[in-house]
Amino acid sequence: MLLKENDIIGGYTVKYLIKASEYTSNYRVANSEGTSYFMKMFDVSKMQPAQLTDGKPNEILGLSRLKHDNIIKFYNSGTYTAEGCNYEYMVMEFVSGALLSECVNNGKPLNIKEAADYFTQILSGLDYMQSTFKVNHYDITPRNIILSRTSDGKTLPKIIDFGHIDGTVMGKPDFCVTDLNLLYSAPETLTGMFNSKSDAFSATATFYFMLTGKAPWNVKYDDTNNYQIQKKLVRDARKQPLDLTNIPAEYQALIKKGLTINSDDRASIKDLLKMIASPGNYTAEGAKETTSAGGEQNNGNTAKPTGNTNSGSSESTKKEETETSTQDGGIEIKRNTGGGGGFKDVAGMDKLKQELTNRVIWIIKDKEKAEKYRITPPNGMLLYGPPGCGKTFFAEKFAEESGFNYMLVNGSDLGSTYIHGTQGKIAELFKKAKANAPIIVCFDEFDSFVPSRQSRSAEHRAEEINEFLAQLNNCSKYGIFVIGTTNLKEMIDPAILRKGRLDLHYEIPAPDAVTRYAMFKIHLKGRPLSDDLNIDEFVEKTDGYASSDIAFIVNEAAMMAALADRKIEHQDIINSINCNPSSLKTNARIKVGFKS
Repeated sequence: MLLKENDIIGGYTVKYLIKASEYTSNYRVANSEGTSYFMKMFDVSKMQPAQLTDGKPNEILGLSRLKHDNIIKFYNSGTYTAEGCNYEYMVMEFVSGALLSECVNNGKPLNIKEAADYFTQILSGLDYMQSTFKVNHYDITPRNIILSRTSDGKTLPKIIDFGHIDGTVMGKPDFCVTDLNLLYSAPETLTGMFNSKSDAFSATATFYFMLTGKAPWNVKYDDTNNYQIQKKLVRDARKQPLDLTNIPAEYQALIKKGLTINSDDRASIKDLLKMIASPGNYTAEGAKETTSAGGEQNNGNTAKPTGNTNSGSSESTKKEETETSTQDGGIEIKRNTGGGGGFKDVAGMDKLKQELTNRVIWIIKDKEKAEKYRITPPNGMLLYGPPGCGKTFFAEKFAEESGFNYMLVNGSDLGSTYIHGTQGKIAELFKKAKANAPIIVCFDEFDSFVPSRQSRSAEHRAEEINEFLAQLNNCSKYGIFVIGTTNLKEMIDPAILRKGRLDLHYEIPAPDAVTRYAMFKIHLKGRPLSDDLNIDEFVEKTDGYASSDIAFIVNEAAMMAALADRKIEHQDIINSINCNPSSLKTNARIKVGFKS
């Protein structure tokens, strides 16, 4: 039985169906306060006895015990009776984010540090399951990891879909195996045997995917092939050496130990946690390596160590930091290597893009002509307007278009610095910017850094604001262009906004119909789409929506389609729009206005 929209189950209102299988169906639901949740319904009459304990699905019993930051949160469960049949259901947190499989698309890998962090957290969740409850997930793949955005702006990977959770330590479990993704399944599971190291293989295969954009051995098979043919193709591919070409040197030992075909020789979850904590300390064969006198030797292994244990950084890591970013006091400097799309990635705002091209970018790119006419670029600009309309995103794309490096400074990065009035820290920030020039320095929510000195909240911050004023004076001659973004222009100290400091002021409004149409096209591009999509209807239904709202709507629809294992359909977008009203306080259109 499938639930319908607005059906009420256990106090939760059904919004729409996500996917359905032989004996389960998944829904987005909401409580009486409008808070969203996932609900999974089980038709116990169609389940095997081994999948139940005292009439309750093992998945509900298993997940209800698990409480870990990297595991989707269980809220409650219950029994629903309809047409004389009993159904069991469980309610889980609704995660706002994207599936890992969607984030690593078109073969584009993640940043090395980002991938290692996600891998560590996935391992942490699996270790918790094994150590605390002696259970295994047995279905770790990029499609069963959701990257959730936390309230402090961080990304938290969460393990989902516990349909194969089992306490089998060695042997054949009672669940169906034909729905498992063979590209990430451990070799022993292809013969029906599972053990505590099977999750280690799958987790490492997922890490490989994060680093390379493809599954290990990159097996290709047609989904129409029967299960036995698929298994044979995977087994045959795994007889060949694993391609480590695009694996950073310091992680090659870990990958090899985690993807060892024989589970007896494979690293365990705990082993992988140790290796990921200090990857440079292991050789290509996984033996411990040390450079200290009298310490452990490499047990006769002739392979060279893959990491420099004195510096803690491999050549691969150094190359990554040089070409993409460096960390200065916790603030990332994004190096401009010419790989970004610049203004091509910005939907609409053609008048603003042309204005900045005419007034700023040509001066940066045509220095000879600028010097001939003795034209100097402005020191910076203020981007203001409603929240979620792409001010910070535009600033980053402006940096790509101009060819400058880029530094984003958030209140969480330096808020405490400014609150405590450390002028030296402000000066140091500009000193680092000068060392990395030419550079765009973007201060997000600029009003929190330089509030008007006439307000009571700024009574004890005059010295810090004065330091800002001094640093902004003629910073362009040092190759620094400052961008401030704000929702509250009137809260910024007037001295900051005068000519010679932030010379240009531009409003970034809520997107109009033309811009919304372009945004939907951009966000839908490259995703598996059904032929029934009508973007004009999406545009009509999102009048007054912020840019971030549209990105979220498309991303959520994609996640629902991915969970259902099908293309994104028109109704997916409509469902997402209906469940996500505009984040702006008003639906009135805001017209573009330029001030300079």
